[in-house]
Amino acid sequence: MITRRQLLAASAASASLAVAPAAPAAPDVLRFVFSRPLDNPRTQWLIRVYTQLTTELGLGFAFVEVPPKRATALVLLGEVDGELGRTFDYQLLYPTLVRVPEPNNAVRFAAYATRPGLRFDTWQALRAGGVRCEYRLGIVELERMLLRELPATQVSAIPTIAQGVKKLLLGRTDLYFDVEEAVGDYLYFLDPAQRHATSIMRQAGVVLATTGHAYLNASRAALAPPLAAGLARLRRQGDVQRHLLAALAAYKARL
Repeated sequence: MITRRQLLAASAASASLAVAPAAPAAPDVLRFVFSRPLDNPRTQWLIRVYTQLTTELGLGFAFVEVPPKRATALVLLGEVDGELGRTFDYQLLYPTLVRVPEPNNAVRFAAYATRPGLRFDTWQALRAGGVRCEYRLGIVELERMLLRELPATQVSAIPTIAQGVKKLLLGRTDLYFDVEEAVGDYLYFLDPAQRHATSIMRQAGVVLATTGHAYLNASRAALAPPLAAGLARLRRQGDVQRHLLAALAAYKARL
């Protein structure tokens, strides 16, 4: 038999459970990839920017480090939510991706040479001269451009900027194509002896000037407008530049 005391105790426990605050729900986490490794200062910069943006939207942020060519595949499959940075026209290559309309930054694809007098002017001139051209794997825009404009025998690819620069210095290629800011960062952070060794390297022309944008899987399309509005505000506030300077300083300190 349930006593009156037991009944009162059970009622009190039920009342206590009824008014107890619910545990806060874990935030939805956006998982991003990028075409550069985690320890790259530009990766760290965009991680800082998009962590602030997602936090302000009540979301979590996670970075997934994968090779550049696998990055887009993961976004297309929906295994991650987006890419931190690709060019404006990247959507033409992958129309199911959703571009965040506010740009992260200006982007220029450039050619580099060591041979005196060699310049990138026209693709026709490169074809006619049999110029050996190389690009970094994962930069799909450059890959498609070079293979469209040049015979496959004149085009090669490497996985890192360091390898591209080394082959250029050794005369194993004639022109090396990459993102201007990526090459600039690589050269800036070399030690004095290495910087001296690369002093014969120069920019031989700009292939394309555009802008860099984050991209989302179609399932996250609704987040593109608030991310764009937040990014524009962070730029006006100076936060985007502040995050860049902090990431570059942190990378230099680690070296």
